[in-house]
Amino acid sequence: MKHPIFKLVALIAFLFALWEGIAIYRSLNYWNHGTGQDTAPVHAALSPILEMALPDLAQQVQSMRQWQGRVLVVNFWASWCEPCKDEMPMLKRLQANWPSDQVRFVGIGIDEREAIATYLQHQPMNYPMLLGTQQTLNLTAPYGNAQSGIPFTLVFDPWGNVIMKKLGRVGESELQTAIVTASRARQS
Repeated sequence: MKHPIFKLVALIAFLFALWEGIAIYRSLNYWNHGTGQDTAPVHAALSPILEMALPDLAQQVQSMRQWQGRVLVVNFWASWCEPCKDEMPMLKRLQANWPSDQVRFVGIGIDEREAIATYLQHQPMNYPMLLGTQQTLNLTAPYGNAQSGIPFTLVFDPWGNVIMKKLGRVGESELQTAIVTASRARQS
């Protein structure tokens, strides 16, 4: 009588271990994707970030797809976030260094429209600003932002592969390197 129960327990343990092994493999494969090691264009489904359409300050819905085919720097920020505001002059300067048809910066404000508009009246930016919500910010969890912190910056190559993901204030040289890496992918 004990042998059939032992066999059943062993079978359940084996199936559970197999299921866990597949889950771990898929997880590792996901995180290795888009790290710059594989530069071949990927024509799979786009990131949820690149599939978004969000309103701008004029309340016109803007699709992230309009910037497809170029390097895209997406920066999540808020007007109440001091590290966010500290990095914005650098982001503005870097956008000015790159033609917008090759590299496009996009800010996504996780804040009230009025607060963002007021801040941008005093500190105008040279790239599009879109309005997001906490649900928008939650889409960054698969990129290592499980706590939905800001500032959070993503750099995508022209095919939608993630070249860089950074929680916290991004450094200028770090961001410049990611843009150059993504630009090289664009030229190949």
